[in-house]
Amino acid sequence: MTRHAAGTTPTRSLRPGTTPSAPPRPLALRSGATRRSTRSKLPRMGQLAVDVADHGRIIDLRRDADASARLPHGRANGRYRCLACGHRLILQWPSCPASRFTPRFRHDTVSSGADHCPAPAQHQANIQADLTTMLALRDQLLRVLPHTSLSLRIDVELAGQRWDIPPALIVRRDDHVVVLERPRRLLTPAAVTRRLTATRAQYGAKAAHWWVFDCDDPLHCDVAGTVNVQPYGKTIAHTKVRPTPAQRQLAAAGATVCWLADDTVLLPYGGHQRTYTPQPGEDWSGDMASWKRDWAISHPRPADGATWWGLVPQPLLTFGRQPAFRPAAAHATMSALERAEHGRERHRRRRAREHAQQRTQTTPTQLLLPATAAPASEPGKAPRTPTPTKQPLIAAAAPPRPLILSAPPRQAPSPGIHRWRFTWRSLLPRRWRR
Repeated sequence: MTRHAAGTTPTRSLRPGTTPSAPPRPLALRSGATRRSTRSKLPRMGQLAVDVADHGRIIDLRRDADASARLPHGRANGRYRCLACGHRLILQWPSCPASRFTPRFRHDTVSSGADHCPAPAQHQANIQADLTTMLALRDQLLRVLPHTSLSLRIDVELAGQRWDIPPALIVRRDDHVVVLERPRRLLTPAAVTRRLTATRAQYGAKAAHWWVFDCDDPLHCDVAGTVNVQPYGKTIAHTKVRPTPAQRQLAAAGATVCWLADDTVLLPYGGHQRTYTPQPGEDWSGDMASWKRDWAISHPRPADGATWWGLVPQPLLTFGRQPAFRPAAAHATMSALERAEHGRERHRRRRAREHAQQRTQTTPTQLLLPATAAPASEPGKAPRTPTPTKQPLIAAAAPPRPLILSAPPRQAPSPGIHRWRFTWRSLLPRRWRR
């Protein structure tokens, strides 16, 4: 008996010796050694600053075209802070439009000469890499969300310190607020708890909190094969991943965990191994034993006990069709997978009942053996009353009838016809027959 692919709604059994058609290959995830070449170059520290007066907004002079009209020049009462060392900065701007002077931030403690940040070079490189990753995500979202306010923000107190999680990208559309995180280093439970608490305190419980991981990052994407599913009547393959403890913590806290592969967002559902509990009238023995094992889905956020997470792809462009940043298409696919799960269970239990009926029809009748005779009692002793015992039940089929070959009926000889009878004396000469 051939098992159907996990996650499919079986409609008929496959004949022995036949194999289903190969499902489409899942979305290929890049290995950790290959990085995207579309990321922008690292920004210089003189082009970045934290705006203390604007709730920790990160200023990027390369992308902020309105900085000249919006931001005051000079010291601005200590409004600008360096991300690497935390010192106050001075915003220098060209004196006239014809000047070739490039706008930049300069440390207030430097009187003359080259402006060098006192922070270690490795610390500056980590900050530049984190901001480059977040700014690349901002540019990517601006293409699909043109009429949306996007800004990088950080806690002002973290300026000059080493952070575990890069600054968050805040997406505002009408009254909806979405906080996007994109970690690069391995997350710790303490760092996750601090960021969840700070985000909820600053933006409220109604703000959606998303954690976006890179598919080419081996620290946050442990691929565990594929699973064949059939949500809409056509078999497709979903990539499976093994969630990290931090990703399980985020899902349990109510945050949305997803992965990003180019312009496709991969949203997870939980896969739980299960074994069907036999119900009255079902028989799961023999060929039905393998049909007893299956898996169940938990969504839209995977439950904590999920063995693996399956990923549903959804184009990033579809998020711009609604005011809120909601994965409606991916959630519809997960609901279809849940309906397929219920249909799969009904099909398998029906097969188990049919299997039980077939075994009942082929079971031989039960015959009762006669009771054994009691042994004769010895002289002088009273006969012992036999103890009633249970008669064993044996499976006795009707004894086979012996095959009797009957001889054909003999016919009486016709009158008047002499039949010659052979004797050994007829072979002797006549003179010797006497």
